[in-house]
Amino acid sequence: MRLFDDQGMMIFPSPLSPEFRERKHVLVVSACYCPNRHNLVNSRAQFNEFDGILLRLRKGEEDGLVALSPVYGDRSRISLGLRLERNDVYILLCPECGATLPVYDQCDCGADLFALFMTEDVSFANCICVCSRVGCHHSVVRHGNEVLTETAIQHLARRT
Repeated sequence: MRLFDDQGMMIFPSPLSPEFRERKHVLVVSACYCPNRHNLVNSRAQFNEFDGILLRLRKGEEDGLVALSPVYGDRSRISLGLRLERNDVYILLCPECGATLPVYDQCDCGADLFALFMTEDVSFANCICVCSRVGCHHSVVRHGNEVLTETAIQHLARRT
């Protein structure tokens, strides 16, 4: 297995990759945007050769980066400059412009679900919502009038 890509960037293998390789269908985020239309998918961190979703996190004076796997349901992440403690709650920001990502709703755990827009028109109709609490894996994908959860995607895959 390669440790670095052709540009010298480190490749981080996902510990859940065999599970996803066996599935017939997975949802891979290839682009998502901050409110200022900066693409958050970045080649600085790769998960099974897919570019990761790079976010800036802030809690009080703490500030750092986290890369999330772009494979929906794969909970792999890499923290850069932060020690993520279970149950800590962070504010999510764009790593390029520093804009705070908008809150979509409150998660069942009590923290905020932040929106990452799937199209450059930054519409809540097409977004990925991720919980800001470390250890809470709740996330939602909105596509038009549909809300897709990991369970719904697995159910659709079994039907095809």
